[in-house]
Amino acid sequence: MNLELKEEDGKINLYVPSNKSLKEIYGLITKLQNSEINVIKVDRLSLDQSKLIWCLCKEYGDLIGYEREEMREVLENEFCSSREIEYFSISPHKPSACSVETATEFIQFIIEHSIREGYNLIIPEGKGEKRTYKHSRDICPDIQRYILACMLNKVCCVCGKRIDIDLHHSPALGVSKDQDDGKKTGFMTLCREHHTLAHGIGLKEFEKLFHLQPVWLSDNLIKELKKIYYWHFQAFHGGENNE
Repeated sequence: MNLELKEEDGKINLYVPSNKSLKEIYGLITKLQNSEINVIKVDRLSLDQSKLIWCLCKEYGDLIGYEREEMREVLENEFCSSREIEYFSISPHKPSACSVETATEFIQFIIEHSIREGYNLIIPEGKGEKRTYKHSRDICPDIQRYILACMLNKVCCVCGKRIDIDLHHSPALGVSKDQDDGKKTGFMTLCREHHTLAHGIGLKEFEKLFHLQPVWLSDNLIKELKKIYYWHFQAFHGGENNE
């Protein structure tokens, strides 16, 4: 029987497969109470990671017309192929379950994949009147990689809009645009609405409000971004073919 013990809100909760009978569960509890417990560390994804992956696959699949399982299979095949790793389970109860690190990377991969493909993932939490919704930026493991993906695909990193997108300097540039080499500030992409808001409430307050961190650019990134935001980085000279 595959089990998971978790400490939550000061209590120890035992998670068991849903197909187990009450008799089996009570028998297990009795055994736990009367037996010595051996602690064995296993590097498998957590139940929360598993739930989040399934949720991402469902929301993504709903947007493009795939069932949840189909979407997971498509994404996992592409993920494993790109990294040349073996296919894995996202169930923490199976021996073939992936590690915490692989699950973290897979979650990031799904979010970046959706940005590249032009989809804006909104993640529901809770049920009924208590249901809330989170943007993918709120649950991505690496916010700077998320912001970079938004920059490369001309997406607002706050709301996911793809119209009237600006490269936003953080902190403010402080020099004229013809002196902008892309190395004096960090960057993120914002729609006009959120760009105006950022300057209205102040950059530090804006980044704190939306849990954002500007990305500082390398020469290679500036070259790539010049192809997308051709009016930016006018002072950059990082080698040939960077106009």
